[in-house]
Amino acid sequence: MIEVFSLKNAHHFGDALASQARLRYRVFVEQRSLPHSYYDGMEYDEFDTPAAMYLVWRDADLIVRGLMRLVPTNVPYMLAQYWPHLAERRPLPRQADVWETSRVCVDRTYAPQLRKLVMPALMSGLQEFCRYNGVQAVVGVTRKHFLDHYLDSVEWLCESTEIEGEPEAAFWLPVEHMRPHQHCAKYSIPDRVLSFDPLNSRIAA
Repeated sequence: MIEVFSLKNAHHFGDALASQARLRYRVFVEQRSLPHSYYDGMEYDEFDTPAAMYLVWRDADLIVRGLMRLVPTNVPYMLAQYWPHLAERRPLPRQADVWETSRVCVDRTYAPQLRKLVMPALMSGLQEFCRYNGVQAVVGVTRKHFLDHYLDSVEWLCESTEIEGEPEAAFWLPVEHMRPHQHCAKYSIPDRVLSFDPLNSRIAA
């Protein structure tokens, strides 16, 4: 299952908030040697605000092995702040029903047979979250081959350019195209993957 939480309700999810920050540190600071802010083995930035939502995949020991952060575009977000020039084919969104995905990563050290399930499940959780919350599309910046591996209908907003040492591009992804159907069928990922908040009997958003 995919868990989703914010600063508001992270206390219901044990160590998940800190665990996702530790994974980000391992991926972005240790493995990629990027000059990101960190403290005590946890990576963070200025977009980790009360507006941010975190979708995480945790293993049996409740360690976060995959995550994506979501931020509505009517508050400051990464693409608009750092790479607005990448939005060549659409204006930068600034609206409550378009969100940005960022800090998407999977733990490369995790067991390969389980690791391959993580990203398809996260993307399915993204679609489920967006439909539940009336989000029509997400934007972000990533490597083209990464998204094209999972999805057939990605709208790229620019050609690839070097971003933090990698050839990346901005994208627009409508809610109806977020689920990687072939991968979900291959790995038997169910239609509903989001966990529920036991206190409120609803998706923990």
